Amino acid sequence: MPGALGAHMERLRQAVPGNDGMSPDGPGNAAQQEFLERAYPASTISIAQMDRSKAAYSAAERRAGGSPGWTNVGPSEALYPFTEFRNAYNYVPNAYVAGGRVTSIDIAPDCNALLCRAYVTPAGGGVWGTLNVLAPEPKWFYLGGPLGINAAGSVKIDRNDKTGLTIYVGTGEANTCASGCVAGVGLYKSTNGGVTWKGPLGKDALAGKGIGEITIKPGDPKTLYVATTTALRGMSSSCCTGVTRPVPDAEKWGLYKSTDGGANWKFVHNGSADATQCTGSAAEYNNTAACSPRGVRYVKLDPRDANVVYASSYARGVWRSADAGATWTQIKPSLNPAVFQTRAAIDVTALPNGKTRMYVYEGNLGNPYSRLFRSDDVAGGAPAFTDLTSANPADPGYATYNQCTGQCWYDVFVHTPAGHPDIVYTGGSYVYGETVAHKRAVVLSTDAGVSGTDMTFDGTDELHPNGLHPDQHALVTNPRNPYQFFEANDGGVMRSSGQFVDRSAWCDNPDRNLATQAQKDRCKQMLSRIPSKLDGINKGMNTLQFISLSASPHDHTLLQGGTQDNGTWENKGQRRRWVNTMIGDGGASGFDVGRPEFRFHTFYDATPEVNFNNGDVGSWISISDPIFGQPGTLFYAPVISDPKVSGTMFRHLPHRLPDQDVRPGRPEPGGGRPDLQHLDRHLRGAVRRLRAAGHGQPDRRRLGRPGRGAVSVVQRVATDSSTAYAATSTGRVFVSRNVDAEPASAVTWTRIDTAATPNRFVTSIHVDPADPARAWISYSGFNSNTPATVGHAFEVKLAGAGATWADRSYDFGDQPITDLVRDDVTGDLYAATDFGVLRLAKAAPPG
Repeated sequence: MPGALGAHMERLRQAVPGNDGMSPDGPGNAAQQEFLERAYPASTISIAQMDRSKAAYSAAERRAGGSPGWTNVGPSEALYPFTEFRNAYNYVPNAYVAGGRVTSIDIAPDCNALLCRAYVTPAGGGVWGTLNVLAPEPKWFYLGGPLGINAAGSVKIDRNDKTGLTIYVGTGEANTCASGCVAGVGLYKSTNGGVTWKGPLGKDALAGKGIGEITIKPGDPKTLYVATTTALRGMSSSCCTGVTRPVPDAEKWGLYKSTDGGANWKFVHNGSADATQCTGSAAEYNNTAACSPRGVRYVKLDPRDANVVYASSYARGVWRSADAGATWTQIKPSLNPAVFQTRAAIDVTALPNGKTRMYVYEGNLGNPYSRLFRSDDVAGGAPAFTDLTSANPADPGYATYNQCTGQCWYDVFVHTPAGHPDIVYTGGSYVYGETVAHKRAVVLSTDAGVSGTDMTFDGTDELHPNGLHPDQHALVTNPRNPYQFFEANDGGVMRSSGQFVDRSAWCDNPDRNLATQAQKDRCKQMLSRIPSKLDGINKGMNTLQFISLSASPHDHTLLQGGTQDNGTWENKGQRRRWVNTMIGDGGASGFDVGRPEFRFHTFYDATPEVNFNNGDVGSWISISDPIFGQPGTLFYAPVISDPKVSGTMFRHLPHRLPDQDVRPGRPEPGGGRPDLQHLDRHLRGAVRRLRAAGHGQPDRRRLGRPGRGAVSVVQRVATDSSTAYAATSTGRVFVSRNVDAEPASAVTWTRIDTAATPNRFVTSIHVDPADPARAWISYSGFNSNTPATVGHAFEVKLAGAGATWADRSYDFGDQPITDLVRDDVTGDLYAATDFGVLRLAKAAPPG
């Protein structure tokens, strides 16, 4: 990195924690926590609970006469703008239009320059299609409206239909991640290119899981194979702690087969020779039984004999059936069966000698490192697999070394274009900190995996080339050009030019700090054939997954928000185009009531940063030390700017179980108050001093000691500088009427929840600006888990040392509320759910 820029980036080092602002644990922690927001105090969420929740929303929507009209405020163009601070040494080095995470992609086999249909499944974004993915700027259409859920994991065009209009979409994401890898409701089919849909097919067998791959038998469109895995329920911005859990009333995970076009399904395999051993038990889930702990991720048919089926499953390797799924033989053991995240991506291709070749790219958490295998005869007998990967840069197999690093359960693929058996693409994630080649997120081999060149960045510029997002999920190639690829990643879809350039001379740059001749030689080899051009083709796809949204108190059209794995964005007052103001994970965001130029954002955990220059990417200042990384902190923890007092922010810390419980209605002693951080009553001056010094942090005052749960909400109101509310992940609610007291130790908090209020996750508090003693509070979770304390929306009025609670749920039904706001002009309440937004009119409560 150039000296001056390197020095500046070092000064801003704290502005990008971990791997360029993303959690070092990968995307796993976010929705592991988000899942328990819905489940608590239970540990699972059933299909029946979700069905009742959706039915409740649908009933409310019918009462309202259909869905209310909403205006899209974007972004239809999510622009990573050019900045000197992003370059080939760190992250997304050039300007490009991004999208949200895309889990799968398929392209029509009859693709040509005038008509080249393609379909993609953005996570949480349903399914989108374009009539010509080769167009300079493809026009995308949202096709997922009729689907029962927007979480989608797989899309497949039925090659038996010569028109290319028959497509299948599998709902639910199968990457075993917890960052929105939400369980689906089954399979959908369209025979007119996605205009209309039939489904969900196989709900009894397929719902409550993720669908990793759909395979249709050539010559027999009624025979389908669907690979399913465990998956989560629920997706929002914050919650507790925990691990992915299977949906309790879902059928067992694994491979399913239908011979009647999806009307009926049979379980045929889950990483064991005997399918009857696989029961979906706790032992199986905990990886102490014979079958796969997470399910089957990939299913392929032999290119010469469609009755030969190949399946790979988590932690159980690769299996083959010679009789259309009736019996199974393991042909490659798992790289590490003791690690349930071990995932083997597979693809097969026909060789000229009549045999079938299989490529396997496999890894887990890095134990051992991920690698590429190949066998040139897998259709019969006992195949021999060759490990083609080497950790030594002197060896050509270094190209595929550890490509998916520690998150292969999320980032991995292997693809060989039909008819080109020696061409193979492998994908994973950025190898951060490496300067041998271009981070090796996607590698192309033209010699059957022996060596490879780096496809991650193109050859347009050495310091600011066009580049792929760090996290890769799927790749397909142009049927007429195996060197032109279309790649799905956490930043949407990228397209290569299909042509290459030699940029091996870039390896002579001393800023690469290549320590050995072997590293330099490998760099030259891997950059000798890189894409001449990479283009983002996401314009028009509104698929960013927003975690939070904030509006400027100075201009209601000025918005900013954090997104899953794509950082923080601001619309600059526009509807169409939003621009990225910080990379990495995107959590909370906000403005300051007194300074229009002020912004704050978080990555994950307790990572607030402040900016006094309208969100300029080079002007962020980290103020997270020492509150970052404390055990028990939420993945996306609440941070707010005070709506009344300029220069003041509030941030929670973990709220743990006290030695003795404290009764509601009394001020809590040190062991039970919400553990908040008052980030400098005069933050403005403190950060000025911090900015001038280039290090240090503002004054932080601790308001309280550990209590029960984690603080999930902190809320203030612009009309009263003395009142603040806080709530926890276990249903506790507190109020302070002297939060502005000096010193900070004089602030007192009173617990106001009661034995009759839900002990579930509190998602929001809306304080009445006309009367700060009144607020509306919403809860996640299900009444069926807390039958003695039901309700999702409450009106609360402070009274003496406690409060009165009135249930305003009425006919809302048993569905979690993810956020609740009030129109303080009309008095109407708006509740966000997993399926849409509902309104309760002030003058018309249901009877």
